[in-house]
Amino acid sequence: MNKIYKFSAWWMACLVLLSSLTFTACDTNDLDTNQYKGGISLNVFGPSPVLRGGELRFLGCGLNQVASVLIPGCDAITDIQLISAEEIRVIVPQTALPGYVTLMLRNGESIVTKTQLTYSEPVSIESFSPESVRAGDVLTIKGEYLNLMSQVIFAKDVIVSDEMVVEGEEGTTESVNRFLKHTRNEIQVRVPEEAQSGKIILSDGAEIPNRLYSEVELQVVLPSVAEVADHNNIKPGATLTVTGENFDLVKEVRMENGETMLFTYSAEQKALTFTIPRGAVNGPIYVVPASGVLVQVAEIKMATPEDVKAQETEITAGKELTLTGKNMDMIAAVLFPGVEKAVEPTSLSETEVKVVVPGEAQSGMIQLVLTSGETISSLELTVTAPKYCHIADENILKTNDYFVGEDMVVDVVNIGELAEVQVAGTKVNYTSSGSQLTIPVPETAGHDSSVELISKDGTCKKYTVSFTKVIWEGSSDIGNWGGNQDLGWDGYDWNSVQPGTIITVYYTLNTGTTDWQIRLGGCAIGWGELPNIPPASLEAGSTKFSAALTEEDLEVLSRRNPDDNNKMYGLVVTGCNFTMTKVTLK
Repeated sequence: MNKIYKFSAWWMACLVLLSSLTFTACDTNDLDTNQYKGGISLNVFGPSPVLRGGELRFLGCGLNQVASVLIPGCDAITDIQLISAEEIRVIVPQTALPGYVTLMLRNGESIVTKTQLTYSEPVSIESFSPESVRAGDVLTIKGEYLNLMSQVIFAKDVIVSDEMVVEGEEGTTESVNRFLKHTRNEIQVRVPEEAQSGKIILSDGAEIPNRLYSEVELQVVLPSVAEVADHNNIKPGATLTVTGENFDLVKEVRMENGETMLFTYSAEQKALTFTIPRGAVNGPIYVVPASGVLVQVAEIKMATPEDVKAQETEITAGKELTLTGKNMDMIAAVLFPGVEKAVEPTSLSETEVKVVVPGEAQSGMIQLVLTSGETISSLELTVTAPKYCHIADENILKTNDYFVGEDMVVDVVNIGELAEVQVAGTKVNYTSSGSQLTIPVPETAGHDSSVELISKDGTCKKYTVSFTKVIWEGSSDIGNWGGNQDLGWDGYDWNSVQPGTIITVYYTLNTGTTDWQIRLGGCAIGWGELPNIPPASLEAGSTKFSAALTEEDLEVLSRRNPDDNNKMYGLVVTGCNFTMTKVTLK
C-alpha cells in the first residue's frame, strides 16, 4: 500500500484555530464566463489547506460543465465527482504543489481561483490490516499523525468516531470512546456490522472535513455460496436448504419483492434452511447481512396449476363451480368476466377448487389469481343468469347495520321466484315491492345468524349476517359527568354477550360547548373505565361511539353484588355534554 503524505501538526493547529476559513472564497463576478453569463461561476473552493490524497470541493453554479481540474504539479484531473450542478469534488494527487487551481470548461474556457491552494502534511495512511475482515474484527490502520483524525468511515458512510456522545441517565450526556486504539501512528477500530467493502476514509470530523482515502479497498466478508441453486415447481410451505460460507452473518432471507422468510442456521452443516411463504414470487432468493448487501443464494420458480378443467362449462350464476387439475392449491382466487373483485374459493385442495360464481358474472375466459399474485388465463365458461331469488349485492350484508326487531331491506334478483324466507331458523313473513325485499328480523337473531331465501324450485340461497341488537333506546342527558345506569343493576344480562362484540352508543352532542367526552364504566368498580375501553373525546359532528368488549370488560360487567339481592352490576355510561339516544350490540 502506497504512502499518502498529509498535513503537519503545526498546520493542523492552525486549521483548528481558523476553522471558519476552511473554504477559500473567490470573486464570483470575476469568474463568470461570457458564453455562460450568469450560468457558470465558482463561489468557493476548499478546504485549504487540504490533504494530499484528500477531497477538494468546489461550490458554484453550472459546475456540471467542468471537464477537468488543473492543480500545479500533476496531470489534468478528469475523474470528477459530480454532486450537482452546484458542487463537484476531486481527490488531490500526491504530486500536487501549491498554486492556483484552474477549472477547464467543456467550451474551452476556464475559471482560475483568486487564491492559491495550500496543503497540510504529513498525515498519511501507510497500511491497514487485515485487508479482508468480518464484522466484529479489529481493523488496524497505520500511518503518520493519525492522532489528528477522529473518524474512520467505511463505504456507504458507515462512521466509527473516536468519541460518540450518548444520552446518559436523567438527561445527562457522556462521551463513549469508539476507537480501540488511537495514537500518532495507529488507529484500531472494530468493524461495524453495517460495514461494506470499499475504500477506508479518515476524517478530522470538522464541519467541512479533511478526508483521507486509502488507495486499496477494504474487503468485507459476505455470506456466499459456491453456486446459485435453481428450484422449480415450488409451493408455499416448502423448506429449502442452501449451503455456503459465513452464513452466521445472515440477518434476513429475502425475496425479490422484499418479503422475508423464516430461517434457521446450522453452523455444523454450514447451511441455511428457510420456509417459502404464501405469496412467494418467482425469482431470486437473497441472504442479507447487517450491511444490507444482497447476496443471491437461490432462484425459485413457483408451481402453477396444470390441466385445469371445469366439471361443467355452462353454469348458472350463483352456483358453485368445481375446477380440477394439478397444483390447484396454488390458486388464491378466481376472476370472472364482468366481476371487478376476484372470488376466493370455498374449498381448496391440490387437485380441486370450488368457487361460487357471482350473480353479475358474464360468459367468457375466467382467470386464476395465484398465491404469487400472478394472474393466468384458464378456460372459457358460459354463465347463465340465475333463475332463483338471491341478493343482488352480497357486500351490503357486511357494510350495513341490520337491527334485531326491525326490518331488513335488501335488493334481490328474481323476486318472483321467492317462496319462503327464514332468519336464524325462523320462518318470517316478508313483503316485497319491485326488486326490494323487506324482511322482519326476529328477536332470536344475533351474531352470524342465517338468512335463507328459498325459491319455488327448491333452491336455497343462504347468507350469514351479524345483526345489531338494540339493548337500550330513549333520551338520557348525561350532563356534566352524570351517568346512565339503565344497563346496570340487572338492567341487562351481560353473561349473554360474547367477547369481541361491538358496543355502540348513539348520541347527540349538546350545543354551546366543544368539550364532549364519554366513558363506558363498570358499576362494580365505582364507575371507573372498563379495563380495555379508555375514555374518549367526541369529535364535532359525530353521532356514535363504538368499542369492542373484551373478556376482561365482560367480567367486570357480569359481577354481582351480594349485598343487593345478588344483582348484576352492569354498565354505566358517563361523560359530559351529550344526550344518549341508543345502545346496541353487534
